[in-house]
Amino acid sequence: MAETTIVDEFECTEETYWTKCHFDPEYNRRLYLEQLKFPGWKLLETKTDGDKTTRRVHLDPPVGNLPGPVKKLIGDSFSYTEVGTYDKKTGRYTFTITPSTMADKTKTEGEIWCESIGEKKIKRYARIRVDVKIMMVGGLVEDKVMGDLKASYASAAPFTGAFVKAL
Repeated sequence: MAETTIVDEFECTEETYWTKCHFDPEYNRRLYLEQLKFPGWKLLETKTDGDKTTRRVHLDPPVGNLPGPVKKLIGDSFSYTEVGTYDKKTGRYTFTITPSTMADKTKTEGEIWCESIGEKKIKRYARIRVDVKIMMVGGLVEDKVMGDLKASYASAAPFTGAFVKAL
C-alpha cells in the first residue's frame, strides 16, 4: 500500500475553497480539461442532504508513459469514477475511486480537509491511499498512480491559487 499527504496553501477562506473550487463545476471543468489535460471529465451527480454533500465524477486521465506490464493490464484507455462526501460538520471530504479496470484488485481512497492559517488563507490537505493487489505488478501500479497524483496536485495548486485570487 502507498500513502501520501499533499499540502497546499491558498489565499481564500475554507468556505470559498469548498464552494468556489472543489464543488464548482466550471472550476473543475477548467482544472481537469484545460490545466491537467484530461481527455474527459464529467460531473455525474451532486446532492446535498443536511450537512452532507455527495458528488460522483467520471474522469478520463491522460494515460501517458506506462511501464510495459502496467500498460498490458489496462490497455490504451483508462477511466475512473470518484465518489465523495463532504461533511460540513467535520469539514472533511472523504472519497473512493473505482477504476475502469481491475476494480476488484484496486482500492484508492482519501480525504481532503482545510485549516485556516490566517485571514483568508488556508492550508488544504489531501491524504490519499492506494492499494493494488496484483501479483508482480501491484507495486508498479501504486508507484505510477502516486506519481500521477503528485504531478496533478503540483500542476493544480498554482491554477487554484490564481483562480481564488481572481474571485
